[in-house]
Amino acid sequence: MTLHEILKSPSKTLASALAVFCFGTILGLFLPFGWCPWLLGVGAGLMAAGIFFSSGERRLVVILLAVFFFALFRATWTLSPVVSSVASVPSSAIRVEGRVDAEVERRTDAQRLVLDHVRYGDQNKEGKLLVWAPLYPQVQFGDELVFNCRVEQPKPFNGFAYDRSLAIKGIFAVCYQPLYIDVHSAEHGSVRGSLLSFKQDLIAQIQTFVPEPHAAFLAGLVFGGSSALSPDLKKDFTQTGLSHVLAASGFNISLFSVTFLSFILSTGFGRRRGLILTLVLLCAYVVLAGASAAVVRAGIMGSLVLVERWVCRKAYLLNLFLLTASVMLLLNPLLIFDVGFQLSFVATMAVIAFTKPLSERLVFLPELFGLRESFAGSLAAIFLTLPVILWHFGQVSLIAPFANILVLPLVPYAMALTIVGAFAAFFTGGFAQIVLLPAWALSSVMLTIVRLFGSVTFASIQPVHSRLLAGVIVVSFFLFWFYRRYVSREA
Repeated sequence: MTLHEILKSPSKTLASALAVFCFGTILGLFLPFGWCPWLLGVGAGLMAAGIFFSSGERRLVVILLAVFFFALFRATWTLSPVVSSVASVPSSAIRVEGRVDAEVERRTDAQRLVLDHVRYGDQNKEGKLLVWAPLYPQVQFGDELVFNCRVEQPKPFNGFAYDRSLAIKGIFAVCYQPLYIDVHSAEHGSVRGSLLSFKQDLIAQIQTFVPEPHAAFLAGLVFGGSSALSPDLKKDFTQTGLSHVLAASGFNISLFSVTFLSFILSTGFGRRRGLILTLVLLCAYVVLAGASAAVVRAGIMGSLVLVERWVCRKAYLLNLFLLTASVMLLLNPLLIFDVGFQLSFVATMAVIAFTKPLSERLVFLPELFGLRESFAGSLAAIFLTLPVILWHFGQVSLIAPFANILVLPLVPYAMALTIVGAFAAFFTGGFAQIVLLPAWALSSVMLTIVRLFGSVTFASIQPVHSRLLAGVIVVSFFLFWFYRRYVSREA
């Protein structure tokens, strides 16, 4: 593809600019912060030259370079040190104040709190603080806390970049043993606080009609989270490569969207009305799940599936993917290191690009209730996310693909039944019990599969070999795509 061809097509021009921005952002995260002023100056100069002193193909080249240098600047600026940051920790215990800025995660022996508007003594600090507090006193979203603690900077452990994982969420310091906690409840309930409270009410309704561990599993399936599951069951999910199911990710939402839409279209409801109904339900889910960053990201990924069905044009679809990635990386360049973001993005691309071709070949599966498309989307997501899983988790069991193939097609149906049942519980308990009964049955099937595969010892791929295999898979896929796109077409 030449510059002249790109310049003639507005769609290709936009795609080129967005691709350059994404590449510049990724590269900029590995450059030192001292380059920031120079990158900003070079980018501004190129932009001015591109607009006023060139034309045609030269203007396109200069503008793309300007976009590239701006992306470099944005990424390196994200890594800039902050003078008054929560990461500037003192050597001894201090008085800490802050406001709970995220949903409180209650585990068996502690509460996981994220504080914003942090003060060390009388000094305001930028960034967020993670606090592992005792179970009592109980804390809610929006509460103001005052306590004593020795604040620490997070550090990597066992090969896991714990500090970078927290930095993606804006967390730069940790407190493990807060003392003398004083809780000041929020005087006025915020919108997000009300949503999180309603979410907890929905989870409570599920727990009323469904026994454990199925209630915890179904709640984690819909809203994300595995803290309520037993350690043994968590270990089984890890060994079978199904931990991603318990996250509010684009993986689950994309599968749910394509399956629900396929079911609606099979009822004769109409394509346009089916798309609108699915989009409304997707937006309602994002709101009711608490509208956290992970849930909003999952909702965006799920909406891409609906837009693809609405537009049905490959060129616009590529631009849509690049635009979504560019906006997310513009807001937070560190997302590129987030495993959840990578899995969500790759899984959504897989569902959109390969669900239709695969479903056309799976003619032996019935189309009833969208079963064929659910299985096809699951299969596509499994194989395209395999390199990401291999790269990050290092050691992947060889039974993981088989466990995923058996469990993932059931995920959309369990999610739908759980959501309907939780809402029905607010109006009539009898109907909710009827709806949640098949959800309970699906949960029993999935957990049985997880326990069965988790109890079997199979060969695993070791860390060094897994990353090598991930690279081989990515290169092979790229070469196959290049051959199908250019070589075979010319032949």
